[in-house]
Amino acid sequence: MEKTFGVPVSKSKKRRARRIRRALISLLILAALAATVVTALWDGLSVSKFSVAIEQLPSEFFGYRIALIADLHCARFGESQKELIAEIQALQPDIIVIAGDMIDQTLCDPEPTRELCSAFSNQIPMYAVLGNHDLWGDKSDLRTLLEIYETYNVTVLRNDCAEITRNGQTIYLYGADDPAYWGSDTVGFLTEQPLALSPVSDAVNLLLYHRANAFPALSSSGFDLILASHMHGGQVRIPFLGGLISPTRDYFPDYTAGHYEENGTQMIVSRGLGNSVSVPRIFNAPELVLITLECDN
Repeated sequence: MEKTFGVPVSKSKKRRARRIRRALISLLILAALAATVVTALWDGLSVSKFSVAIEQLPSEFFGYRIALIADLHCARFGESQKELIAEIQALQPDIIVIAGDMIDQTLCDPEPTRELCSAFSNQIPMYAVLGNHDLWGDKSDLRTLLEIYETYNVTVLRNDCAEITRNGQTIYLYGADDPAYWGSDTVGFLTEQPLALSPVSDAVNLLLYHRANAFPALSSSGFDLILASHMHGGQVRIPFLGGLISPTRDYFPDYTAGHYEENGTQMIVSRGLGNSVSVPRIFNAPELVLITLECDN
């Protein structure tokens, strides 16, 4: 029998202490695993904020706030979209831009988009482009989506441009449909068939476009800032590494979320709000994005 500080300790007590330690360690590991799973699968709204400095930004647009919504895929956040609407209102954006895929080829439910757009009609200017799911579903679903946009004063940019003016100063917002193409080589497709859009010279030009993975083909087109989505954050995000897979099944794709810069053009990519596949979003909570414009002195 051993002694600890002069007090005998039996082998049975030592074994009992070891068992208790092992049990506590096991409980801590299980608790950590449970917390990790809950965090990984958390599907509450997250908000990401970016400040983007643009050279020659007109002074009236210093601090201009843009809320970027993308890839809703018919998802709802609270009854009648109350949670999503409240989050957008709290951001106090000057405009709302919608980067496509608000409906889904398989779900085909336009009501979540209607509920969202109706909340901001005649309150905050809204602009939208169409994504692949918007265009590739049933034609009647696309007509319904366009009717919703028209009813609630959403300006749809289909190879078009909108002038945004504040106190006599103007910036330009362009938008284009998602291309009639599906595959990994979006860049090659757009290189051969570039967008029919020409930015205004000596002005600030923004582009709203669905596919973030088209950035290499768009970054030399003369736009100051591109607002995009489509990549769903890589669906599964691996901490410190980024997104795992693209919508076209490419592993560890580029341009899945956040801020990028190439050829003098910046891009902000939304991870999106909804889901279009059976695989859950992992470490990839639905994302609402706020972009604040600043002057690059």
